[in-house]
Amino acid sequence: MDDFAYENLGICYWNGSLGPFNVGVVGTGSMLRVLLDIIYNEAFREFLPEMCLAAISDTGPGETLPEDCETCPIYPTYREMLDAHPEINLVVEITGDRGVAARLRHELPASVSLIDHRELVFLCGLHDMAVVKGHYMTSLDHQRTLIQSIIDEIREDIFLLDKSGDIQDLNRTVWQRAGVPRKELLGKPCWEAARLRDGSPFCNQLDPVCPFHKTLLSGRKEEAMVTRVNGSGLLQYYRLYAYPIFDMRGQMSHIMVMHRDITERTQREKYQQQQDKFAIIGEISTYLAHEIRNPLYAVGGFANALLRSPKLDEQEREKVQIIVEETLRLDKLLTNMLNFVRPAPGPGAAVDLVAVCRDVAELMDVGYGRQGYNILVRPEANLPAVQGDADALKQCLVNIIKNSIEAMPGGGQIVVDLTMGKSDVVVRIIDTGTGMSETELDRAFNPFYSTKADGNGLGLPLIKKIIEESGGSVTLASRPGKGTTVTLHLQPAMDVDHPPVKADNDT
Repeated sequence: MDDFAYENLGICYWNGSLGPFNVGVVGTGSMLRVLLDIIYNEAFREFLPEMCLAAISDTGPGETLPEDCETCPIYPTYREMLDAHPEINLVVEITGDRGVAARLRHELPASVSLIDHRELVFLCGLHDMAVVKGHYMTSLDHQRTLIQSIIDEIREDIFLLDKSGDIQDLNRTVWQRAGVPRKELLGKPCWEAARLRDGSPFCNQLDPVCPFHKTLLSGRKEEAMVTRVNGSGLLQYYRLYAYPIFDMRGQMSHIMVMHRDITERTQREKYQQQQDKFAIIGEISTYLAHEIRNPLYAVGGFANALLRSPKLDEQEREKVQIIVEETLRLDKLLTNMLNFVRPAPGPGAAVDLVAVCRDVAELMDVGYGRQGYNILVRPEANLPAVQGDADALKQCLVNIIKNSIEAMPGGGQIVVDLTMGKSDVVVRIIDTGTGMSETELDRAFNPFYSTKADGNGLGLPLIKKIIEESGGSVTLASRPGKGTTVTLHLQPAMDVDHPPVKADNDT
């Protein structure tokens, strides 16, 4: 069976040019009600020529006619009806008498068509089919409305695509985020409608990693995880799903694609992974402190003693100097690891964040001001103090600004912007450096991950740990070639009395 298409309707003798038909009815009974429904019901106008009831004849004695016939002329015989209404061009016989049907067929002129009671059975069957179809269409409309309502309430982006990737339907979430009416997006490529949460484009073409392609080839459900950087330079994670849709012949006709934002879930998973790493690093650091630091001090002490010996020649002195420098480097690495896993001493005190930022800017200006770097502090008026440790916050800011300086080898301006958020104090350190790729953004807070040749990969993870232990949070936004923004969300210091933190040896 061929696929349904509206253009195939009307392929029959009637092409819309016949009619209208002025109907004369011979006889009454239950068939009359069906015939009246066919004539007056709008549901049949689309499929049948226009018909108008002209007159009725041969009614039974004392028979009550339907309300639709109250104003219709009624005649004792069909001959009187035809004489009074020459405009009648279709006679419908419903007496059930074959003799009446035979006489009509013999007497009617060629210009008048006849449908007798036997032929009317087929018309009654079509009537019943249309009534059933109407009930089914009403039920289908209810089901369609229900399904559309459910799909529209789903937060994920849902696209129904044809096999070329063009939109056949989509849910409300998609077209509202795109800011374009639904009808204007139908028939367009899916990437013209797909958006990130902030409204920026999800992709500029049909992405090769999209599972749409795999489903198109395999005919099965496929999925993939992708990352995107939004208009603010923040990294987002998405899980993409593609589901094949099959027609009644079992052939794939459409593909449903769903975009699910899993950024928050991924962040929670990464946080848990980091916590697991911290636990392992803590155990390793404890081992290193006991098993390596003592012999390291011994090696460093002996090397320093040798370095002061007047008996060493220049070549020997250079070798001993290398030993001293390497032991210092190892000791620094060990200290960083111990600081990294050491728990915070407590919630901290109230810290004047504006003063800390200005101190850091002055400190960094001493070393880098003459090299073309300008550090600008822009505080909002009347900012509250924040909760934390002043020295730890200062070290965090120094490390972040040093990272910005290293990303701007030609110099430039670094802005430290301080504002009050809804419930926290927000510090944004903004540079115009080389920026970071999606991979670098994804791994930036992983311990021991570094893009620097001499880096230990503990800078940003340690900053994140310090800020989170004081009740805040850290986010990173960056795009290649467009700089990086590190945002610190810090808890404001409350006007309450904190109970003193007891030392471990207090009783």
